[in-house]
Amino acid sequence: MFLKRYLLIILLSFLAVASAQTQTALKPIDSEQNWFIALNAGLQMSGIKDEDFVSTNYTPLFNITAGKWLLPYFALQIGYKGFYFYSISDDLKHHYHYLYGEGVLNFNKAVHPERTNQNWSLLLHSGVGYFYNNLYNKPNTCVNVGLQINYQLTNQFQATLDVSSIIGWDIYQGDTDILPGITLGVTYSF
Repeated sequence: MFLKRYLLIILLSFLAVASAQTQTALKPIDSEQNWFIALNAGLQMSGIKDEDFVSTNYTPLFNITAGKWLLPYFALQIGYKGFYFYSISDDLKHHYHYLYGEGVLNFNKAVHPERTNQNWSLLLHSGVGYFYNNLYNKPNTCVNVGLQINYQLTNQFQATLDVSSIIGWDIYQGDTDILPGITLGVTYSF
């Protein structure tokens, strides 16, 4: 119920932004709009093993990023993910904070920069970050990898679907741990 409410708020925000803009033709983000901020919300799961696919293993996921396009096909971004996950070994909320930096590749512009349909883009992103599990009371260095699809809503706003995972050693089980997640959101370019 908690997550459905946030996803509904994001959907209504998309609709409000799209209807508030004038009815001019959409233009792809140009070189003067190379800074961006993204707000995403969705679901996260603790692990990818067979025993992890249970309904009590899903939690809300929030992701905030900001970055700059250095080239038409390459950007750098920083971000925050949080704020808790469940583990199948206990019934506790494992509160955490994950701060990270990444490189972003716009796959469409890298492979075919002159394509005519630029209303959507496929982004590949990867980087490292600082993971702090409040229950363990210790920091950890983890990798974040993901795939993101952006769809142009207006001249400055894009709808975002992001599928990514935090991968690290001893996040919560004492071996290689993965926290996959999927989020929907909006990106503002300026």
